[in-house]
Amino acid sequence: MPTFSGVTGQVYYKAWRVPAPSAATVVFLHGFGEHSGLYHRYGNALNNAGIDLWALDEIGHGLTDGDRAVIRSIDDLVENGRRLTAIAEAAQPGRPVWLAGHSLGAAAAAVSAARDPGRYAGLILSGAAISPLDWVVALGDADAPDLDLDPAGLSGDPFYLDELAYDPLAFTSAAGARSLADVLPAAWDELAAGFGQVTLPVLFVHGAEDPVVPAGHAREWAGRLKRARLAEFAGARHDILNETVHRDVAAAVTGFVLSGGAGS
Repeated sequence: MPTFSGVTGQVYYKAWRVPAPSAATVVFLHGFGEHSGLYHRYGNALNNAGIDLWALDEIGHGLTDGDRAVIRSIDDLVENGRRLTAIAEAAQPGRPVWLAGHSLGAAAAAVSAARDPGRYAGLILSGAAISPLDWVVALGDADAPDLDLDPAGLSGDPFYLDELAYDPLAFTSAAGARSLADVLPAAWDELAAGFGQVTLPVLFVHGAEDPVVPAGHAREWAGRLKRARLAEFAGARHDILNETVHRDVAAAVTGFVLSGGAGS
């Protein structure tokens, strides 16, 4: 089982590879309740375009060590992403590496880029939770109920919804989700102060009907960043990489990467 030593324990990861030399490498950080295995269609789509995809299981998720759903610090997610990046770079030196993240993973990816903008060729942020969200803040209340996401708000794709329902490593509710109320606000403060100065090419992919992270957040950031563009998908919800339009989303990502972020 491929693992590396992470900040708080062993981190499991997957790699979808193409015969060398690949056109580029994407390192991907998933969102809350997910794991790397949910992204096999995405990995195959990138491989078909000659792009390698490397993805880890976040702390407390999938096959990675940690209490279920509990994240202690955005710093831990950033550092684990950097360690996976180093593994991907060593596997095929000289290839441009793009950092991607979904939802919580997008926040970690954005913080990583703001801290070390020279490390990556660019960013791909999906369902990006990089601005304050009232429902996350409310999780910090002493009497707050456990987070329980409605799968219908995540995707309309029946195949993906079946995975969420029957995959024991995936979850849409957990008491540990309350830790998001400690982790994300600190990330939001850091991003508010520094992410606007990032000059890397950035692609936002977002569902127009996302009830978890409103599309307006992505529109605002895409307008603020110097080299950002937004691909917004009508009728799509939060888990945009696993929505009914997943092929179109993957095409937007591969086009962005292969063009070096041209047009951003």
